[in-house]
Amino acid sequence: MRSIKITRITEELKKLLIKASFNLPDDIIKAVRDAVDKETAPEAKEVLKLILKNEKIARSQRLPLCQDCGLVYIDIEIGKGVYIEKSEDLDKLLNKTVADAYNENYLRKSIVTDPLYERKNTSDNTPAIIHIGFTMNKDINLRIYLKGGGSENCSYLHMINPSAGENEVVKLVVNQVKENVTRCCPPVVLGVGIGGSSSEVTGMARIASFRNINKRNPDKRYNKLEDRILEAVNETGIGPQGIGGRTTALACNIEYAPCHMATLPVAIFMGCHSMRRAESKISPP
Repeated sequence: MRSIKITRITEELKKLLIKASFNLPDDIIKAVRDAVDKETAPEAKEVLKLILKNEKIARSQRLPLCQDCGLVYIDIEIGKGVYIEKSEDLDKLLNKTVADAYNENYLRKSIVTDPLYERKNTSDNTPAIIHIGFTMNKDINLRIYLKGGGSENCSYLHMINPSAGENEVVKLVVNQVKENVTRCCPPVVLGVGIGGSSSEVTGMARIASFRNINKRNPDKRYNKLEDRILEAVNETGIGPQGIGGRTTALACNIEYAPCHMATLPVAIFMGCHSMRRAESKISPP
């Protein structure tokens, strides 16, 4: 058994929160640059250039990539034989770290205490959405994602007929994009979950939407489906910020799982162009 101090995790978490708030991931920057070269509509090309300009300003001046500094998702995978000291305080200390990072870096706080009645701001952007899992690796994997309200509102669960095939899934995603994508600042990254259960598939879509867009689904069938959905979405001509063009989405990522024979759950998460995520690996001494 190898132990790791909880302060190592909280210190790394703060670094990741700051990094994600002010820096677009390299894969997203490259995708936007490539889109500029491929885009034929002058207005769309200009919007894409402004996204890159915004990223440079945010990075150099330590300003938020977006005024909506997001709901914080934290995923922790604990490696085999790893023990976290004072792990009973993990949830509390993770949320304290989120609060400190948001307060110290003047990031907007957007979380309310009660969803229906009071809706009073917690004033520190907590609580975060925390998922803890386990891995056969020997390290701790720490990933964080910041998701704004606009793209969070463009999240959908469908329980479709289990006899449906690939065509129906493509049509479902494209229709949701047509109806809703302009509400979440395209170009987007589409995360699609297929299978599992109604509760599991939404988590799969969320994980898919934040996956590095250069990491394709290892199953050739779903890899091709990712490409097919992306092509169909970009053929809509909605374009960046909805002004028309060839770049409505930068990528489509799919995660899938076995499901009950009488069900076919499909979930769709749209991530805006301000795709804020960061990750690191922590190795115990």
